[in-house]
Amino acid sequence: MLNFISVAIAGAVQGRGTRGCNQICPKEVNPVCGSDGIIYSSSCDLKRQTCGKQERVVAVSDEQCLRANGGKCDHRCTSLLDPVCGSDGRTYLNRCIFRVEQCRYYEYLQLFEKSVFQVGCHLCHYGGLAPTDTNPCPSDCSDKPLDGPVCGSDGNVYNSTCDLEYRTCGQKVVKTSYKHCQTTKHCQDVCFFSFKPVCASNGRMYNSKCQMKMLNCGKHIFQTPMVHCRPQERVPGGCPITCEGETLSPVCGSDGNIYDHKCDMRRLTCGSGSAGSVYEVDIEKCRKRFEKCERIVCPSTLDPVCGTDSNTYTNYCLLHKAHCKKGVELAHYGVCPDMTTTEECPKLCPQKAEEYPVCGSDGNVYSSVCEMKRRTCNQKVVPVALHHCQATKHCYDQCQEEDGGAVCGSDNKMYRNVCEMKAKNCGRHVFEVPIKNCLAGFNFIKCLKFCPPMFDPVCGTDGKTYSNECFLQMENCRTRSLGRSLVTRIYHGKCGQPVPEAKLYMFR
Repeated sequence: MLNFISVAIAGAVQGRGTRGCNQICPKEVNPVCGSDGIIYSSSCDLKRQTCGKQERVVAVSDEQCLRANGGKCDHRCTSLLDPVCGSDGRTYLNRCIFRVEQCRYYEYLQLFEKSVFQVGCHLCHYGGLAPTDTNPCPSDCSDKPLDGPVCGSDGNVYNSTCDLEYRTCGQKVVKTSYKHCQTTKHCQDVCFFSFKPVCASNGRMYNSKCQMKMLNCGKHIFQTPMVHCRPQERVPGGCPITCEGETLSPVCGSDGNIYDHKCDMRRLTCGSGSAGSVYEVDIEKCRKRFEKCERIVCPSTLDPVCGTDSNTYTNYCLLHKAHCKKGVELAHYGVCPDMTTTEECPKLCPQKAEEYPVCGSDGNVYSSVCEMKRRTCNQKVVPVALHHCQATKHCYDQCQEEDGGAVCGSDNKMYRNVCEMKAKNCGRHVFEVPIKNCLAGFNFIKCLKFCPPMFDPVCGTDGKTYSNECFLQMENCRTRSLGRSLVTRIYHGKCGQPVPEAKLYMFR
């Protein structure tokens, strides 16, 4: 009897430890480093593959999965096809496989961190390496197939493959998975039956938010209050369209939410039918929730966002506070557009010589506000801060000369560092490529040599430390081709830390 009880207890412990080990993880690759030194495809995959182990494995800093820090570069990557392009000019199966290669590269990166040319492998963009053929860019897409929407490696969505090639001519933008662009990330979602009706910004109602996103693949569609989809409710005494001018006076609703005032409660809950009607209850029933939400302290940073209640919040933190109180979610970045008016769609836009790129609330970059309105007619796209778009998020970066080593851009131009490359190409898709791509045009043989991975530092007359004599010679080749003064060696060792050279005493 005692043995039976022991076996039963052991079985219960084992069952408790392995419960959920067969969970299904979403098909996404967002690699993490496990505390066991192994790289996993995602946090979910880490939990699934280490479920039931005696020693709990958790996600830790990526630095712990570097060979330079003792990591073995072991991995449990999936074979999901979601190609990424590395700065070494190679295409990797997915981001997890690329992360394994980084683990190996960074052993040498630490040796050459002070060199002129940055050594190591960096993620350039999602999608494979652009083809090297020089086919002419299309000038007209009217007779081409409409196979869009297409998500580009620059983070923008295009109407078709031809449209992508036309608008990004010479920038080596390639087609990527839907999930890497804002308005296409839900295109392939599977929506299970759920009747939680939502009102969309196009004035239509959908059974669920999932259905709204999936059926509007490639379009800027977001949730709004139900009153915008039920015009019959816009009558005197019915659903208020706006509560502008109302005094803040918190109200506790029967749904447990805290509203700014009675008008706010009616506006956000009206039009859902009698089954979903919400009425005011004693404020004390919402006291705990109110106190919890009030503990959220937000900065005064100005970066407006639009909530699903069609209210504009100064920043995302204040929206999060509203979510705590009444379940408001993010509709999009930027101010909320006027839902009661129809926007004018320009037919043509004047070309201005010094037009600065515009980041739209749909995640796309446009050449001007007029061009944004023309291409997104009736989608209520508004301009947002540049850091919300992939191609413009580095436009205002303040670059320092010591921010890494010189890099070669995909435009075959040399830059002092990655920061300078991104800042100088605001709105354009320029990424790091192997240094040999920029050196290929030089007429000096030394520029094409590959230096050995040996750390024998020398100090140059330009005040910079080179990993070895070979790298200094490469810099000489580069400066000579640019018509600059040559760099010579001052002494062995890092600048400021000279190392006496060994002398040969056999012959005096």
